[in-house]
Amino acid sequence: MLLRTGLRVSEFTALPADAVVMFGQAPWLHVPVGKLRDDRYLPLHPDLVDLIDRYRAEYVPDDHPLLLPRENGRAADRHSVTRILNNAATAAGLGHIHPHQLRHTLATQAINRGMSLEAVAAMLGHHSLTMTLRYAKIANRAVAEEFFAVTDAQPEP
Repeated sequence: MLLRTGLRVSEFTALPADAVVMFGQAPWLHVPVGKLRDDRYLPLHPDLVDLIDRYRAEYVPDDHPLLLPRENGRAADRHSVTRILNNAATAAGLGHIHPHQLRHTLATQAINRGMSLEAVAAMLGHHSLTMTLRYAKIANRAVAEEFFAVTDAQPEP
């Protein structure tokens, strides 16, 4: 969920039960007032919607106010999210992973795949591109492709 949405842990743990909304035929995640006091909407991959639905069907009573509480019904906190993430990382043969690294990874992948900085900033809930640039480490390949696209488009002297 964190990797596919770029949510901050505090946003993830506070998502209300009605956070998944439909715009037309597409599912979106409504992220209410976040760190910068702005609501935002994020497109959700159908596989992620399926995982949310399956988790809620198995572990979450219909009247629970949170979208994804822990299996015991309590709200997750940053420590429990980090613990769950690291259990999964260990099972996958990875080292320690901090949840915020997933936000960095999403931003970097999005930029390297051609998403504009403005769109990445909106997705992450940033008001400034400077904040977004801190997360995004653009691959040399992406820089080279853009450089050659611009230089190839220049008229010959």
